[in-house]
Amino acid sequence: MMAKKMEGPLVTAVRLLARRDHSEWELRSKLKQRGFSPEEVDEALDRVKNEGYINDERMKMHAIEKLIREKHYGLHVIVGKLRSIGLTASNSEVRNYFSVEEEWTVAEKIIEKQKITYSNENYPRLARLLNNRGFSQPILSRLTEKCRKHQ
Repeated sequence: MMAKKMEGPLVTAVRLLARRDHSEWELRSKLKQRGFSPEEVDEALDRVKNEGYINDERMKMHAIEKLIREKHYGLHVIVGKLRSIGLTASNSEVRNYFSVEEEWTVAEKIIEKQKITYSNENYPRLARLLNNRGFSQPILSRLTEKCRKHQ
């Protein structure tokens, strides 16, 4: 730990960013945890921002795309996961990347994977599944319609 402290906040920030992208909030937290003063942290963050090493908007866009493509979450979980790494996004902002049709496609893949058939009997289980993964109201409404059709 002492060797890392000796390398300074800028070198530490660059080393952390070499592993993966971080939001400004994440990087600030990690530098503070390593014992750097608020002034040192601010200076290092200003420098890495000016160099283009951190960009919260770019990171937000990549995080949204990854959560949609790889994690199969609904709109509300994506917004929550962004907040957990210090990125703010409204439902409508995430919706710009993730239409209702795309969200429904993800929901159908999850339902297929679980091998649950659409029916009134299975509706509560399906609704819980999608609700727990953060799917929006239009998706839950579509699920209701689809279960009614498959009686």
